[in-house]
Amino acid sequence: SYVAQRVAWTCGWSILFHNATVWQERNEHNLMRDFEDEVSGYTQNQRICQELGDLDLLTGPENIHENLLRCYRLLTERGYVGAAEMPLVEAWVEDVRRLGF
Repeated sequence: SYVAQRVAWTCGWSILFHNATVWQERNEHNLMRDFEDEVSGYTQNQRICQELGDLDLLTGPENIHENLLRCYRLLTERGYVGAAEMPLVEAWVEDVRRLGF
């Protein structure tokens, strides 16, 4: 949500958050491992938001893909998310581009 909000700001957009409207059936998870993987998101919210806010991003909808990549590079370089996330984001952006978005 922090990345979505930060990228939206470059387009002059805002984000509205509300409760879930769907139910997702999930595969088995180890809740403690999930929590451990997400601890930085809980304990470093202010720092993450500050660093994303300070990040030099391009303006306009035509730069959404590049801005998304810049945000995730920051998050992975700082260790907020695992390095394995970056190739997934890059692949997703490439797929979205191929679809014409």
